[in-house]
Amino acid sequence: MRFLLASLVHDDSFADNVGVSLEAMGHEVVRPLRVRHTAYYSLPALAWRTAMERIQGARPSGDDLAILAAVRDTRPAVVLALTHGIHGEVLAEVGRLGARRVIWWGDAPSNNRRWGFLDPGWDLVLAKDSALVSKLRLLGRNAHLLHEAMNPAWHKPVSGGRNDTVAVVGNSYAFRQAICVRLLEHGVKLGVYGSRPPVWSDPTYRRIHTGRYVVREEKSRVFGEALGCLNTFQATEGDSLNCRAFEIAGAAGLQLVEHRPALEQCFDPGTEVLAFRTFEELLQHVDRARRSPQETDRIRQAGARRALAEHTYKHRLESLLQLLNTP
Repeated sequence: MRFLLASLVHDDSFADNVGVSLEAMGHEVVRPLRVRHTAYYSLPALAWRTAMERIQGARPSGDDLAILAAVRDTRPAVVLALTHGIHGEVLAEVGRLGARRVIWWGDAPSNNRRWGFLDPGWDLVLAKDSALVSKLRLLGRNAHLLHEAMNPAWHKPVSGGRNDTVAVVGNSYAFRQAICVRLLEHGVKLGVYGSRPPVWSDPTYRRIHTGRYVVREEKSRVFGEALGCLNTFQATEGDSLNCRAFEIAGAAGLQLVEHRPALEQCFDPGTEVLAFRTFEELLQHVDRARRSPQETDRIRQAGARRALAEHTYKHRLESLLQLLNTP
């Protein structure tokens, strides 16, 4: 089957992992929006896109038009948008051209822009938040729960040892910064990775940021070698998990994860991950990792086995295809 990814594709992005996994399953993948992460998210590029949004107003964007042109050129069976909306006019034309239209939202619902996943033109809407699925069904949408996942091609154990830092990988949103600063105040050593922190960042957080944006095997090495891997969620995130919940597990990292009911759908807290509800519980987990490495190694390995057995992108895409084929 030919899929067109109507999303930005850069190394180890949601769309990259889905595309590589689809190809491994024998499908053809078209990627009209391939970008380099460092260039696309640079300050000049961000400023240019902000200006163009003002100029374009309610009209389709350049990305929308590139998607439509690629659909006309390649005639895919499925247009799959990954946390990326499509202008309503373009989405309607994609349907007239015969493609099935699927959106899989892997972000907080609050980050939806314009109609996004609410557009009635989608044939199938997949979301990682059960509350969002319920709201979409209220509108008559064909909506289903589908978590993110890990890609065993590179989210796998690759570490060569252990260090004494707690790894933090991802965007520098305010809640993540605040909990990092509090951990530092309690003597926890951190290794923070990801895109350059925004200008409003806490000075202490900015000082400890490594400035390294890690992907694929390098990211897995960071997870696997760390004393533990902190996984928190934005204050606007509902009862859902991020991709790191599965990537950390796949890399045999010791996951220190903020508890939420959705976690228990995917992992066994205490056996495969270490979940915390309070800051004191988080500190206890860090201390346990220091004092009992053999015990926490068993948790690492159990999490890795669970991720590989149940939480790969192949598993998710098989579910997606089954939903597409269900009348």
